[in-house]
Amino acid sequence: MENIQPHDWFFKQIFSNPKSVKTVLDIFAPDLAEEVQQLNIVNTEKFSKKSKKFVLDLLYTCKVKDQEAFIRLIFEHKSYIDYDLPSQLLHYNAVIWQETAKEKQYYPPIINIVFYHGERKWNIPTTLPVLNSKNLEKYSLKLNYLLIDLNQISDEDLKNRLYQDVCTISALLVMKHIFEDIQNFKPIFKLMIEYKSDCLYLAFDYIVLVKKDIEKVEEVLKEVVGGDEKMMTLTEKWKMEGWIKGKMEGKLEGKLEAKMEDLIKLTRLKFGTVPESLEKIIKQCKEIEELDKIFTKVALAKSVEELENIK
Repeated sequence: MENIQPHDWFFKQIFSNPKSVKTVLDIFAPDLAEEVQQLNIVNTEKFSKKSKKFVLDLLYTCKVKDQEAFIRLIFEHKSYIDYDLPSQLLHYNAVIWQETAKEKQYYPPIINIVFYHGERKWNIPTTLPVLNSKNLEKYSLKLNYLLIDLNQISDEDLKNRLYQDVCTISALLVMKHIFEDIQNFKPIFKLMIEYKSDCLYLAFDYIVLVKKDIEKVEEVLKEVVGGDEKMMTLTEKWKMEGWIKGKMEGKLEGKLEAKMEDLIKLTRLKFGTVPESLEKIIKQCKEIEELDKIFTKVALAKSVEELENIK
C-alpha cells in the first residue's frame, strides 16, 4: 500500500476481475477480444523481485484461440502523462521474458495496454521509435502498446454497453469524469442505482478519496436517491456504512484498517461472500505486508472454496 494513489486503488479493485478486462477489450480492441481466451490474473511478486522499481498494475495470462501460446497483458494505469512510460514497458517486458524463458524456455508475446483517463491530451506515440526510413523499419527494435483513452469515447457509447457489464461500464464512466465537478456524477449515480451496480460503494469511496469532500459527495447521492430516508436504505443495502470510515482522516497508505476493509470488499465483490475463517485471519493481521499477500491470493482464487484454507 505504500505510496498508493486513489486512481491506482480503484483501477485494481475493478480490473482484478477478468470479466472487467474482457469487457474493456470488447470495447476498445474487439479483434483482440475475439482471440483471447482463459484470462487469469498473475501473481507479480516474483517479477517485482527483479528490480526494486519494478511495479506492475495488473498482469494477466491468457490463451490465444487455436494456439497454446501465452499472452501476457500488462496494464499501466496513468492519471497523467508519464514520459518514462516506454522505457518502463520495455523493462517490464524484459523481466517477464527473462522469467518465462528460465521456466519454460519460451518468449511469450506481450500485449502492453496503457489505460489513460487524465486531463491532458495523450501525446506519446503508440509505436516507438518513429522512423522516417522504410529501409530501417525491419531492423529497428519496436515497442507497441494499445492505448485506452477514456477521453476518446463518448458517454453514450459506454452507456450502450451497460447490458454487457454494469459494474465495469459504470466504473469507466466514473474514471472518465473523476476530475470534473462533483455535481457531474448525478447521472452516473442514477445509472448505477437504476441498474443495481455492485460497484456503487467502490465508486463512492473513489470519488470521496479524490475529491476529499465526503459531505458534498453524500449530498449529491442524496439528491439522486431522493432524501435522507432513501439514502439510508441505499447505504444499508450496499453496506457502505463503515467502509469509508477513517479514509478521510488521512492518507490511504499505511492504514491497516483501510487495507482490511479493501480486502474484504474485494472478496465480497468477487465471490458475493466472505468466509468466516478468512475474515478472522484478515482481522488478526498486524502488518500491511501480511494483508498484501492475502490480497494476491484472493485475486488469484477461482472459487470461494479456495479461500477456506488461506493462511
